[in-house]
Amino acid sequence: MGSRGAFESVDLGNFAFKEGGQHYKSIGTLSSDSNVKVIIQDSKSVKAPEYSHTPGRIYAVVKDGQLKHLAYYDDSHKQAVSIDFAHEHQGVQPHRHVYLNHDKNSPGVPPTASEEALIKKIKKEFHLR
Repeated sequence: MGSRGAFESVDLGNFAFKEGGQHYKSIGTLSSDSNVKVIIQDSKSVKAPEYSHTPGRIYAVVKDGQLKHLAYYDDSHKQAVSIDFAHEHQGVQPHRHVYLNHDKNSPGVPPTASEEALIKKIKKEFHLR
């Protein structure tokens, strides 16, 4: 698995890992959608990867049995939407960010109904909080 910004050059199609990057371990895929991969990060801080090796992928990032992030990737392998469960943003938890825009002054936006349904499926299947 890759890491947050750890590929050599996504734009050039070089998915070799940079030395010293944060790495993730897959613990499975959602039974109803093999494009949804559940991963664990191997470091203390938990962040969703900036890039995906697979375009259009969805990663559910877990730490200590708890869902921390749900990240959607576009066709160019870049994170398009990230739903953050770890903290509030403008009073909203969980909240979503678009294209890594984590501006603390932007409004807190809750997940959409379809994102909420996916979150519920992931939590149930993987026994997450």
